[in-house]
Amino acid sequence: MDSTIAYTSLLGLFLPIVLLYFNKGYLTANRYLAAFLFFAALYVLENFYFFYGISLNKIAFFTLVHSFFYLIGPFAFFYVRSILRDHSKLSKVDYLHFALFTISFVGYVPYFFSSWDYKLEIAQNLKGDNWDISPFRLNSILLHEVDQVLNVLHTYFYSISLWYLLWHYKKKTNNPIIHNSHYKLIRNWLYVFASILIIITLNFTVAMAGIWLYDEKSLFLERTGIALLFASLVYIGMNMVILFFPHIMYGLPIALKVGATLSEVSDVAQTNPTTLAETGFSIAIDSPTQPEKNELLLFTDEYISAVKSSLETSKVKKMYLNTDFKLVQISKESGIPAHHLTYYFNSIKQVSFSEWRNSLRIKYAMELIGQGETNAFTLQSIAQQAGFASQNTFIRAFKNVTGTTPSAYLKSVS
Repeated sequence: MDSTIAYTSLLGLFLPIVLLYFNKGYLTANRYLAAFLFFAALYVLENFYFFYGISLNKIAFFTLVHSFFYLIGPFAFFYVRSILRDHSKLSKVDYLHFALFTISFVGYVPYFFSSWDYKLEIAQNLKGDNWDISPFRLNSILLHEVDQVLNVLHTYFYSISLWYLLWHYKKKTNNPIIHNSHYKLIRNWLYVFASILIIITLNFTVAMAGIWLYDEKSLFLERTGIALLFASLVYIGMNMVILFFPHIMYGLPIALKVGATLSEVSDVAQTNPTTLAETGFSIAIDSPTQPEKNELLLFTDEYISAVKSSLETSKVKKMYLNTDFKLVQISKESGIPAHHLTYYFNSIKQVSFSEWRNSLRIKYAMELIGQGETNAFTLQSIAQQAGFASQNTFIRAFKNVTGTTPSAYLKSVS
């Protein structure tokens, strides 16, 4: 079981890096998810060495990260809320969620600067069967017993908060028009995510009760070992879901507010290039039947038309000829969130952005070849004029689009 917990923790530390590095979806919300996974993994590692640690140095090191436990709940809360609202910016009040972390971290500062020998003395105590650390004052503000109670209350507060968010959102957007498969995937994932938090909270309660009941570590592990293993398996299951269903990172399309027009949104987008999802502005569509009601309409015909219009504008401007042309540039031009554009390409148009961009570049290159430009320029020059950073990339894209190489195509038209 101890190896399972260790491998689970290592996966949890690796996955946030994957989320951040390959983040092409719901940007800030995924950062919250990455932070949640990282600090959760860090806490699992702390407990692993607390319960099963052999190396005194490693036990001593992971006693230093305990304060970060109080970041797990807030980041889970911000993640779920950001997905439901499609709006990730924190308000001043939101920073109160970090109050317990701040208090705990400040209380640990004297311990951070204590001698390593003192830390090893505490680690030796934790390694032994009598693992009571109450005689040691690790936190100068929170007593050990108070911290344990706050740990339990903290997990319950945020587990319940997640379900409240889901209930409140469902009640607010109870609309029969919502049958989009992507919406259902995200919705089901959030339910799974909240359920996993509840399961981990219950197992955490069992573990904490065991710590209070059993003075000997061996007896604690004997009585609560199954609960610890189950929590570890549930946690690794959550990591696997994210790896196997990467579409959960794309977020939900924004709510469409009835009562205004797309042109008004376009005006706002032009004056403020920040994406609508980050500002909280809602795209609006006229509806004479429901003039005052806000509803979540996922990729309606009007919204798809707006996306198509933004893509057409980028084509007219020949933005694709810029070697640095990326999806985010269309997003800044149109005010349509990048993850909405990504979803449009992958799920509606069923072609990736890079494939769409390359097809336009190859079409332009073929026009240059047809006009006899190769008489004055090399294929390398044609590739650069078409927006490709290198000739090899140009040749590879040309073959993918046309089924033949540029040289072969040149011979066929000459």
